[in-house]
Amino acid sequence: MPNTGHPDYQDELERLAFTKKYMGIVIQASESNEENFKENMKQALEGMDLKDSSFGYMSMLTNSNLLRRTADEVKRLRKFESKPYFAKINFLREETNQEEILYIGKVSLFDKETQMPIIVDWRSPVANLYYDGRLGDVSYVAEGEEYSGYLSLKRQFIIENGELEDIRDIDLTTNDELLQMSLANSSSNRLTEIVSTIQEEQNNVIRADLNKPIIVQGAAGSGKTTIALHRLSYFIYTYADHFTPNQLMILAPNRLFIDYISEVLPELGVENIHQTTFVDYVLKCIGKKIKLTHPDEKLLKIMNREIQKPELTRWLSAFKGSLQFRDIIDRYLQDILKTLVPQEDFYVSKFRLYSAKKIRKLMTYEYEYLPYYQRVEKIKRVLQNHVRTEKKTMIERITNFYDNKLEKALYSKADPNTRRKYVSKALDKKDEALKEIQKEVKTAVNTYIKQIPKYDLFHYYRELVTKPEVFSEYASGMLSEEQIDFFCNYQFSLYAQRSYEVEDLAAMLYLQGKLFGIDKMLRVKNVVIDEAQDYSYFQLFALKSVLETDMFTIVGDLAQGIHSYRGINDWSIVYKEIFPRASYKTLQKSYRTTIEIMNAANEILKLLQLQLPTVEPVVRHSHKPLFIETSSDKTTIEKICSEIEKMYLDGLKTVAVIGKTNNECKKLVKLFGQYSKLPIQHLKENEEINKDKVVIVSSHLSKGLEFDVVIVCTMDEAFEANEIDIKLLYVSMTRPLHRLMLFGKNKSCFLLDKIEDSSLFGELVS
Repeated sequence: MPNTGHPDYQDELERLAFTKKYMGIVIQASESNEENFKENMKQALEGMDLKDSSFGYMSMLTNSNLLRRTADEVKRLRKFESKPYFAKINFLREETNQEEILYIGKVSLFDKETQMPIIVDWRSPVANLYYDGRLGDVSYVAEGEEYSGYLSLKRQFIIENGELEDIRDIDLTTNDELLQMSLANSSSNRLTEIVSTIQEEQNNVIRADLNKPIIVQGAAGSGKTTIALHRLSYFIYTYADHFTPNQLMILAPNRLFIDYISEVLPELGVENIHQTTFVDYVLKCIGKKIKLTHPDEKLLKIMNREIQKPELTRWLSAFKGSLQFRDIIDRYLQDILKTLVPQEDFYVSKFRLYSAKKIRKLMTYEYEYLPYYQRVEKIKRVLQNHVRTEKKTMIERITNFYDNKLEKALYSKADPNTRRKYVSKALDKKDEALKEIQKEVKTAVNTYIKQIPKYDLFHYYRELVTKPEVFSEYASGMLSEEQIDFFCNYQFSLYAQRSYEVEDLAAMLYLQGKLFGIDKMLRVKNVVIDEAQDYSYFQLFALKSVLETDMFTIVGDLAQGIHSYRGINDWSIVYKEIFPRASYKTLQKSYRTTIEIMNAANEILKLLQLQLPTVEPVVRHSHKPLFIETSSDKTTIEKICSEIEKMYLDGLKTVAVIGKTNNECKKLVKLFGQYSKLPIQHLKENEEINKDKVVIVSSHLSKGLEFDVVIVCTMDEAFEANEIDIKLLYVSMTRPLHRLMLFGKNKSCFLLDKIEDSSLFGELVS
């Protein structure tokens, strides 16, 4: 039932009715002729008593030509016709001393003749007053100029299916009730409902300087993914005249995640953007399919203790993602360049057209901005052009040379027979020389360029990483003999299987860029990277290098760095050594889950003693996380199903059962099949979530996902007190919006025996 108690409810109801009518008319304008359009406008607006005439609505009736919209604009208007706006501000502008009443939505709508807005796009500069401004004296910046005034009203609306459900006015003493209501909703439709509840710290990230890269440390549930997408939307809106969507790219952690965010992109006007994963992007760049070990294979082996030399293996993964490895490759590249510089002058027949010194200068200095083999191709074109330019001159010099000899012979050879033989021989030599020059003109450049060795990316990489005598030359002073031997032996064993691993891709992408470059179609000007904590330093540097831009939006959470053995563990290295122009911001507030759940997760995270900003849950209370002791497999599943049924009765819709490993999940799937009738989905990588089923998912795959209810279950495999397990447990515990339960044989399965404050968890003995 609509809340009609607000004193302005009737006025706002009429305003909404007008806006919906007007949007319908504008949409219809694209489908009807001008005469019908004018008549339809008059009929539609006839009899409407509009109390606020400041926008000059009636003048719009005669401006049908100005209301024509592009196909994309009409599509967006149609999409938001039933929910045209979500907020309103009253702003008294200082320079005019006139109050502006602005309605804020996901799409703009205004009279193009009077420039008076009906709906203001949330991304516009003035809309920042809604997100960032307090009631009272405020200001905003547009196109480099600051505008001041007085904000007398901030109002939020709940509009569903075209109906005005509620109105909330916000002041300094009012909690953001609309945010609370939004957070209390089910997870089934949360990604698309963020524009109306963007908070101040999130808004600061969205609207941070668009001409600089940004790095965001965002707590679990802080909305970092959606805020990154909103920043992308804001970028497109701000630079619509300078950028097209296909110049932008989102790098997601996996294909499942791409599906997960796909619904929100059209809502934000973020369409036709490249969406891919780092692995898929690199494979496109190198232009060849290769056999890759699974990205999570090493993580799973570490979790299952299947690695013989775990410390060296962890070191190797970290090293391949380090800037130290980049430095070694840079040394290697210097020597590769030397092999590509010809040591001989360039001749066509006996004519020297280019000295080796001049070509060396082109290769090493003048064309330094190009990848190595593109330099070779450019030099080839330069030589070809020079040959074409000099061809006539060379032919003239040959002709003149022999003509001079013939002329001298006429005067120096008195004997006719001798003179005739000499002339005949000279003419033959002249013909031979001219034929030779004609042939050389066609072949000399190719012959000269062929002396430059040409190998593919894989040859160069293999030469470096599988031969200790080569690798040690470039790693001298950086690595120990043990590390060099372990590295090369490990890489040789991979090569013996014609295989590579994800840690190799940074170096391969970097080499590809330096040696050959990447296809122009793969170049973008702005990149968003989500779950960036699982990238390596070298991956980020390689991307920046091949794309030749530092315009990156990088979001992640070091506390969720389950691939920390190969990933980032210090943002300062990123913004000091890779993106020195970047701004660094934090999102400390967690909007996903409740205070009780977040406090419990923070208690687990304390076991790592990470130097991270404290996660601050928003003011939303619910049940404590519950530990439930289990006995037999049968009773465990029956109890889990009983709790799930209770959650369904409470109106909670999405449920996940998280196991530590894939093996644990396989066992859970089997047991659910034996002892439960609930429909289940064993979520695999890159699968879409079925919201009508109980999702069974391993802890490492749950990262980035969220559910109303999460049950973490340890059947055979407990979480242990090491960095990876603690982070996996933290990730699992921060997936729920509302309820969290831990099912295990004892508290130590979840490290509850090691935390300081055990009162954060409730307990139920099964």
